[in-house]
Amino acid sequence: MARLIFDLDGTLVDSLPAMLAAANAMLADYGRAPVDPATCSSFVGRGVRVLVERLLEHTGGVPDNDLEPALARYHAIYAADPVTGTTAYPGLRRALIALTAAGHGLAVCTQKPTGPARAILEGLRLMPPISGLTGGDSLDVLKPDPRMFFHAAAQLPEGPGVMIGDTLIDAQVARAAKVPFLLRLDGYGELPDDSVPVAGRFEHFDELPELVSRLLPAAAAS
Repeated sequence: MARLIFDLDGTLVDSLPAMLAAANAMLADYGRAPVDPATCSSFVGRGVRVLVERLLEHTGGVPDNDLEPALARYHAIYAADPVTGTTAYPGLRRALIALTAAGHGLAVCTQKPTGPARAILEGLRLMPPISGLTGGDSLDVLKPDPRMFFHAAAQLPEGPGVMIGDTLIDAQVARAAKVPFLLRLDGYGELPDDSVPVAGRFEHFDELPELVSRLLPAAAAS
């Protein structure tokens, strides 16, 4: 059995519509113009603080050089309803059920705070089969620090680890944790370059169980 650790945004779910709505509502409170989906997407991946800071800088700067009020406002708006507009990628639940049937443990490791992340996973009927969750407020570090990966993996039974994500940051987590990385194509953010090992790539979740089976045949058969 393997411990499969997934990123959330852009990997398991398309959460951009809900994040964009919260971002633009926060910006409207400051009299700022809304941003488009591509701009918001480019700011996702390094945690909520960086997202809000980049949104404000993009639209005129951080008011009074104090990020905290805008950060608190974004948190409040997004936490009120992170599920509406958020969708699981096609074939995801079927793939997760197949992976658990093969004996693998599943957990999520995300920069998103634990509350909204859990609401999404439960609201989209992904938890279970996902049983572990490490969020951006679980530790005093964020990805790519490998302690995020280890915290998520520790919630699962023993087994070899695999990181599954859609960005360079997720690949850096895998490299730091010394585990294989599987790249989901067509997600958010910056893709890994040639300096970061990628053990496999997939676009549709129907491909994932076989990809894991080939990567970890012994674990898949256990």
